[in-house]
Formats: sequence, C-alpha cells, structure tokens
Amino acid sequence: MQPSLIVVASLPMKLPIRSITLFACSIVAATLFTGCAARMVHKLATSGDKTDEKTTPEQALRAANSELYLAINMVLAGNAEMMDDVWSQKSDVSDFGPSADRIVGWKAVEAQFKKEAAMKMGGTLVCEDLTVTVGADMGFTTCMEVGSNQIIDGKPVNLRFRATNVFRLEKGEWKLVHHHTDPAPAMQAKSATKN
Repeated sequence: MQPSLIVVASLPMKLPIRSITLFACSIVAATLFTGCAARMVHKLATSGDKTDEKTTPEQALRAANSELYLAINMVLAGNAEMMDDVWSQKSDVSDFGPSADRIVGWKAVEAQFKKEAAMKMGGTLVCEDLTVTVGADMGFTTCMEVGSNQIIDGKPVNLRFRATNVFRLEKGEWKLVHHHTDPAPAMQAKSATKN
C-alpha cells in the first residue's frame, strides 16, 4: 500500500478529497487487478468532481501524464492494454525506454509494451518532481521516475530515472508521442544478451 501513498502525496493540494481517494483506489486496483476492473476505477478517479470551473490545458496534460504512469504500472503488473488509451497510434511516435533501444512507430511501441508486460516485472513506478509545459497543440512533462521493480532474475532493482514525456493534442485529448528515460544498465545488459 505504500506506493499509493507516495503517489497521493505528490498530487496538487487543490484536488477535492473525493478525487484523491478515488485516485488512490485506482492505483490499488491497478496493482491488484488487471484489465477492466482497474480501468473502471481509473476512469472514476480521473473524471473528477463536477464543478463550474473548466479544466485548463495544464490540468488536462497533468491528467494525461498521470494516466501514463498508471498504464506503466499496469505493464509492470502484466497488462499492456491501457497503453492503447495513452499513446497516439500514429507512425511518428517513439519510445526511448530504459533498455536504451530506439523504438519508432505505434505498432513497434505497442509490441514493446506487450513484451514488457509479459515479463511481469512487478513493483511500482511513480512520477516525482513533475513539471508541465503546455503549448497550443503540443506539451511536455519532465519528472523523476522512482520505483522498485523485479527486472533481472527476480532480483529487486531500485529505479531513479530522469524522464521526458511529449504529448500532442489529438481530437481534444492529450496523447503521448514520445517517452524518454535514462538508460538502465541492468536492462541494457539483458537487451544486449538477446541480440
């Protein structure tokens, strides 16, 4: 349960307590269940309380970034389905993940996340020290990805990566077009032995 508390503690304090509670429940559901149950709880958590205020582009980009990290945690738990909702599905998307591979195009990115989900690495990954920059139809976030995963031979590995996430506004929704993290030597070594 500790990872849920870390995520909730990093949320802006302007959020209503209902939203914080639902978001925490979505993290717990994501780590306990895969597929429909976790998605349903997540949709409730990100729908927010109905207010007269309109969501700003920055708030919408923050929500898209949060959805990315929920999707990453779903991958760690063994389910890559949520990535379909997060990423743009166009040929110009790219992922420079911790294995230091350069993956270009939605089909290749999707295949990589399915491969990673099949590994069922476990653990959690959270986004800390988030910064958000929003333009007219492009925006990006930077953060520190912090967590603990089972990566090689069942040995726990602590992670701390710098990360940049680039989003594009598509049909009124922020969709991820590029994810870039520091390389992880342990994952590079595993990738090299397979080539």
